Amino acid sequence: MTIRATIQLLVFALVITFYVMPRAWCEKDCHGERLLFMHKCALSIKRGIAYMHPNDNCCRTVRKIDMLCVCESITPQEEEGIDVCHAYFVSQDCHKPVPTGNKCGSNYLIHFGFLIIS
Repeated sequence: MTIRATIQLLVFALVITFYVMPRAWCEKDCHGERLLFMHKCALSIKRGIAYMHPNDNCCRTVRKIDMLCVCESITPQEEEGIDVCHAYFVSQDCHKPVPTGNKCGSNYLIHFGFLIIS
């Protein structure tokens, strides 16, 4: 096999590898931060109850973690027990807001004054 054919084969293999590899290998893993957030802020983000302002322990945790990554990594299964709008409000109340228009859970958060559509 010639050198040119070998190089073409290697380039082809490299291109295929980039398409086959999962996107996640370039993204930050915040699984531990998500679990910590869900544990420390459980009362404030629980689905089915009125929003409760976060306690100091929850806010200390929120200030230490990457809230955008945590918000984006909430799975649809976790959304059965977590209200992503409440998670957004927790980030606001703890002074580490998730920018509007970002994906939070399985929905995009759009903020219109006091209305959150998710």
